Amino acid sequence: MSFVAEPVRTIVRAAPETSPRLFRRTPLILVVEDGTGISDAIREICAFLGVTVGRVSADRELLRVLRERRPMAVIAELDGRAQDGCHVMMQVAEYDRTLPVLLLTGPSTVLAGAADAVEELCELAAVTQSRHLPEMGPFVEFVFEAGRSGACLGLMPA
Repeated sequence: MSFVAEPVRTIVRAAPETSPRLFRRTPLILVVEDGTGISDAIREICAFLGVTVGRVSADRELLRVLRERRPMAVIAELDGRAQDGCHVMMQVAEYDRTLPVLLLTGPSTVLAGAADAVEELCELAAVTQSRHLPEMGPFVEFVFEAGRSGACLGLMPA
């Protein structure tokens, strides 16, 4: 007997309507940014995945917004002008140490080292660092894992 190797594919599809609603959070990704570049870049893929993209301007009180909107994940730039990534991580730690954070570090290894120190100091459990917004595959994986850990996505691997 011989087996033909077929490529392995991961398909993400909506859970059936009969699935119990175990949602603890709204499927929302909160982007902390000065402009709209990141939120605009991810809005279409997030809409396809059934996830809303919320934007928080860097001059808003982040902890209050986290408590009001209850996101499943946060995306922030490490070198943001008003709220840098280290400040964002400290606010996330005060809200929920397990909340997934995608931190866009840029090219600076010094700043990335500072982010590592803040992550350890605040005992954050789910920080992903990337020099820039990840390609679609790794980004979808981040969204899926964030939704799974937050029990808020009606998506499942098939």
